[in-house]
Amino acid sequence: MAVFTRVDPVELQALLTRLGLGRLLSTAEVADGVENSTYFIEVAAASTAEPASRFVLTLLEADNPQQAEFSTALALGLQRAGLAVVNLLTDASGGAIHRLSQKPALISQRIDGAHPRHVTPAHCRAIGAFLGAMHSLGGDFPLRHHNLQGLPWANATLETLLRELPANAQLSVGDQVLLQEQIARYRNLCEQNTELPVGPIHADLFRDNTLFVGEELKAVIDFNSACTDYLMLDVAIAVNDWACDSHGELNPALVKPLLDAYQQRRPFAQAERQNWQDMLCFAAALFWMSRLATRHLEAADLTRREDKDPNEYREKLRHRLIGVVAIPAVNG
Repeated sequence: MAVFTRVDPVELQALLTRLGLGRLLSTAEVADGVENSTYFIEVAAASTAEPASRFVLTLLEADNPQQAEFSTALALGLQRAGLAVVNLLTDASGGAIHRLSQKPALISQRIDGAHPRHVTPAHCRAIGAFLGAMHSLGGDFPLRHHNLQGLPWANATLETLLRELPANAQLSVGDQVLLQEQIARYRNLCEQNTELPVGPIHADLFRDNTLFVGEELKAVIDFNSACTDYLMLDVAIAVNDWACDSHGELNPALVKPLLDAYQQRRPFAQAERQNWQDMLCFAAALFWMSRLATRHLEAADLTRREDKDPNEYREKLRHRLIGVVAIPAVNG
């Protein structure tokens, strides 16, 4: 389920009018999604000879003003830079966050495309190029917003999991130690490597947050987790989803094109190369804990969340501890 707030057509039409759009023809609930209410809407064209205009309406259910401001400003900046993101519609003052049904609302042009099911090297090159371009632009981004699922969240969430997991989902002693070790390892990285590049990151660049037509990237979507953090964390999150085999082991034929394409836009710093394995491990631990929390601690609210298998990321973490595909040389 992905619609939690119903929309009044009269109120929606008033918003469309303020944005200079035409008459509302239809709305359709979108089943995909995790936390927000999403609708496809159609608006009459200026001429009857033209097809209806198609848009996506998103109601931000969390109503976190700081997160919404950061995410929207970042998406607009990337849009102006010509990157493959959705085209957010702005009002007369240039604002992209509107109000509808007493919630913050975004309206964007609807883009044709689908989430890739079978990932190819070309898909990975496109994702690497997007991240590299985004990160190379981020140095001038004026806003900062701390990662709501960073190190403090990891500490607090592990404590909560150990205290509140139901008996049938208790972490084994080995898994508890494994997660505690990864948090300590990442804390040490943060304390010892102050030169790691930091900037705005997407923080959730999974396959289901992209739209492709064939192997062409049409748009990266859902910036609702965007924040300021290590650029390398963004790359690690993407690699852990895009460049694995069915068992969670990294596939060099997918890792290399992603990292090569990234480096063509932003070469990795030496500190990033040295801490690449640590970052991959922490990224895997984060999503293992996040999925555990979603499945077992938020079970009463699962109509609002996507229930993904936590064990997928436990296995990915175990593989990252064994070894990783090294970052290739710039001309490698």
